[in-house]
Order: sequence, then structure tokens, then C-alpha cells
Amino acid sequence: MASGDILICGLGLMGGSLAAALTRAGRSVLLWHRRPEVAQEAERRGFGKMIATLSEARTAESAVVCTPVSTIPSLVRDIAAVTRAVITDVGSTKCGLLSELHDLDAAGRFIGSHPMCGSHATGLDHADADLYRGRVVITTPTENTDRKALDQIEDMWRVVGARLVRLDPAVHDRAVAVASHLPHLLSSAAAAGLSDAAAPLAAGGFRDTTRVAAGDPALWADILLANRGEVVPELARTLARLEALRDALADADRAAVQRWLEAGQAGRRRFEAAQHR
Repeated sequence: MASGDILICGLGLMGGSLAAALTRAGRSVLLWHRRPEVAQEAERRGFGKMIATLSEARTAESAVVCTPVSTIPSLVRDIAAVTRAVITDVGSTKCGLLSELHDLDAAGRFIGSHPMCGSHATGLDHADADLYRGRVVITTPTENTDRKALDQIEDMWRVVGARLVRLDPAVHDRAVAVASHLPHLLSSAAAAGLSDAAAPLAAGGFRDTTRVAAGDPALWADILLANRGEVVPELARTLARLEALRDALADADRAAVQRWLEAGQAGRRRFEAAQHR
């Protein structure tokens, strides 16, 4: 297992939590953020050592880019230019990213990662050293990926208590469109429909259904656009299911309405079963 410095770039919820977890585990962490005062605050909290420029990370053996999807490729290249680190990310989409960084993938310098955790809360103030413990982190090796580099990044994730799953990048993007991106859209649609008259009546069901709608719209616009090739067809399939429900209700077809709801119940049970594997 590599034991040198780990550079964390971007110190919001994901990066701050990772820095906190790695430091607690005894790893040496370097902290960089586009706003130096955020890195200073992370250092004050004991999450690692602040650096003002990426060139100060020459000693890093690994680096993790924890920034919005659209900014990841350029930041990965900036890090690769001034360090010898194996670099990974926490972005929600992988095909486009790995296509842009195919040379670094083949050179053993970049490994795609996607932690399946997070929160609608953002920023360093919400950093949690236990965020990754027991949670799935997906790595997305390609046929060109260097296995030693992959092992190095996966070992880092194990240090913070994550459970590792390897997926082909295209399989990953299709799966997260269903498991993450579509639910966010449906949550936002439900929240957007809440009227002033209905708001006082909303309770636990509305709260649970719409929790993720509180997430950062700019961040989610990046994610959805990056994975639009998978999200758009999944939206079409969902619209078809909703239209089938609309027709069943219009026809007062109780059996069809119940079948529609049972399909949803079955999906929830699949989710619950997967959490206990």
C-alpha cells in the first residue's frame, strides 16, 4: 500500500470528508482549494496541510479531484503536469471523462472513481470523517488501465472504510442514470409542484421524496448534462410509465393502477435487499 502524501483538490463535502477520514487514519494529506481560505480552514480543523499552489504537491503519491464534473479534466491535467501522483476523482459520470483523459489512463496516471454517497448539504462545514465508511465506491478501469495504479487508488478508498466495486465505464453511466440521476429529477419535479396552499400539508412522505431536490442546482446541471446520453432515454422510459398510469387512472382501471404501484414496491424491495448484501 502506498504511504506517501495524498493531495485532496476541492474541499467541499466530499473532499473535506475524505481529508478528514484519511487524516484520522494516519495518512499525510495535502489540501488545495481554489479559494485559499477554505484550505486554511480545513487545515485549522486538522484535516491536513494547506498548499497554495499545486506545484507544492510534488511529493504526492495519490491525488483526488473533488470538484464539479465539468472542471475535473483540466484539474487532473494540471496535477499530472506538476506531480507523479496517481490521480482519481469523485465525479458521477465516467465515459466522457475517461475519453478526455485516455492518455493519462493508459499511462497509469488516472483512475476513475465514484463514491455512492453524499448529501444535499454542501461545503466544508458539513465534512464528515465517516461519510465513506461502509459505502460503495465504484472504480471504472478500462482495458488500458494500469493494475498497480488501480490497486493504489482502491487501497486508499479501503483506508476510509469504503466497499469497492469495479464497473466498466459505460455500465457505470447507465446504472447511475437509473440509481442516482433519475431519482434526483423525480425528486425535483415533486418539489417544484408544491404550491403555497399545499406546503403546510406536506409531511414525512414529501420530506423523504424531495430531500435530494435541495442539492446544488449548478452541480446537478453539470452531472445531468455530462450523462445526458443515458439520462434522456431513461427519462423517456419513465414518461412512458407515467403515461400508462395516467391512462389507467383516466379509465378507472383499478387493477392497472395497483400493478403500477406494485412495480414500484418491488423496486423498493430490490433496493433494500441490495443494502444488506
